[in-house]
Amino acid sequence: MIQLEHVSKRFEAGKQTVEAVKDVTLHIEKGQIAGIIGFSGAGKSTLARCINLLERPTEGRVIIGGEELTSMSERALREKRKKIGMIFQHFNLFASRTVYGNVAYPLKGSGYSRQEIDRKVKSLLELVGLSDKAEAYPSQLSGGQKQRVAIARALANDPEVLLSDEATSALDPETTQSILRLLKEVNRTLGITIVIITHEMQVIKEICQRVYVMERGRVVEEGDVFHVFASPQQAITRRFVESTSNLSRIRELLDDPARPIKLKPGDYLLRLNYLERSTSEALISTLSRQFELDINILLGNIELIDGNPLGGLVVIAGGGHDKVTAAAEYLSQRNVLVEVISHG
Repeated sequence: MIQLEHVSKRFEAGKQTVEAVKDVTLHIEKGQIAGIIGFSGAGKSTLARCINLLERPTEGRVIIGGEELTSMSERALREKRKKIGMIFQHFNLFASRTVYGNVAYPLKGSGYSRQEIDRKVKSLLELVGLSDKAEAYPSQLSGGQKQRVAIARALANDPEVLLSDEATSALDPETTQSILRLLKEVNRTLGITIVIITHEMQVIKEICQRVYVMERGRVVEEGDVFHVFASPQQAITRRFVESTSNLSRIRELLDDPARPIKLKPGDYLLRLNYLERSTSEALISTLSRQFELDINILLGNIELIDGNPLGGLVVIAGGGHDKVTAAAEYLSQRNVLVEVISHG
C-alpha cells in the first residue's frame, strides 16, 4: 500500500542545510498497522508528511496504492490526498463548528447529496462512539472525545491510508488505550492501512504489527514488532524496548546502597530473555529440579506482543559455576538469552 523509495528531505535554514530525512526506503503492506518511532528530531513527523506530500521529498519516490504521488500534477495530488486521512496530536478541529459540522466538512464539494452526507456523518459518529455528541462543540468535549471526532473526520472520504502523528501524546493513559482500541477496530472493520508516528514504545507494542525505528533522519532498524522487542539490534531500539519493561531496573537495584543485592559465593545474577513466541514451558522449576539450583526471582516482565507472550526474568541462581553453566546451555537451546549481570 505504501512504498517509499530512497526518500530524502532537506530544509534550508539560512546558510545551513538540515537533512530531516535521509534515504529512507520502506514498504507497508495493505491493511497493516505500522509504527514509526523515534525521539524528537529523528525525522519521523517529516517522513509522515512526505507520505501524503504535505512535504515534497527533495529526492526519492512516494507510491500509494500503486500510484506515484511524486510524479502527479497538483490537481491529481489533491484528489489522491483525499484517500490519505491524517490525525494530529492537537486534534485541529474547527472550534466554531459542531461535532457534526467538523466530520461533514471534508465532504464539501464531494458531489454527495445532503441525505448521503447525513447518513455518512451519522455512521461515522456511531463508529467512534459519539452519536450523542453530534450537536456539541469541541470546547464541550474531553481530549479523548476530540480525538474521536478527528478520527471520524479523517475517515469521511473513505481513505486507503490513515496517518496518526503523535495522536495520543496529549492524552492520559486510559484515554490513550481507548483511542488505540478504536484505531484497531477501524483497521479491522474497514481494512484501512494505518501508520502510527510516535515516540512511545508502549503505543507500538499495543497496536502495531511492524515497526520502523528512526534516528537522525534514517531508519536504523525495522521488523515485526515481536522480533524487534525480543531481540533489538540497535542501541536506540534497546532504549525504547527497555522503557516499557521493569527489567531494566536491575541496574538501579545494583547501584542502590540502601537495598544492596548480596550474592553468596557460587551465586549468579542472571537476566533471562525469552526469544520465542511461546513462554509456556516451566523453565524455572526445571532449572531448580534438573540442575539443583536455588532460584530467586527478583524481577519479571511477561506480556502479550501481537498476541504472543514475550518477556523475561531477572533471577539469582545459586549452585556454583558448573551447574549454572549447564543450566544456561539448557536455556540457550530453548531460545532463552542468558545474560550474566554479576556473580558472587
